[in-house]
Amino acid sequence: MINKENYLIKDTEVLFTSMGEDAVLLHVQRGDYYSLNRVGARVWVLSDGSKTIQDLAMTITEEFDISLEQAEKDIAELAEQLQKEGLVTVSEAPQDSQPA
Repeated sequence: MINKENYLIKDTEVLFTSMGEDAVLLHVQRGDYYSLNRVGARVWVLSDGSKTIQDLAMTITEEFDISLEQAEKDIAELAEQLQKEGLVTVSEAPQDSQPA
């Protein structure tokens, strides 16, 4: 189960492009496209493996009109969906701490 202490690490095979307020992800090897709204797109950009879901939620609450509790819940749900699709890895340690 994903919790607010987990880190999100983007898959290197996923390309990102913004389209107005929304964004599109493309998994290069599979050729699958995914769309994100502007909040989801911002979470994607911030998910570099160095920030916990709680860190991401705190940033989102500063940029959008949403409570910290709701942001944490929504980001965890998004993380589950992205993980299910193979677009991110969810880790208990920051990316820099992962073995090479």
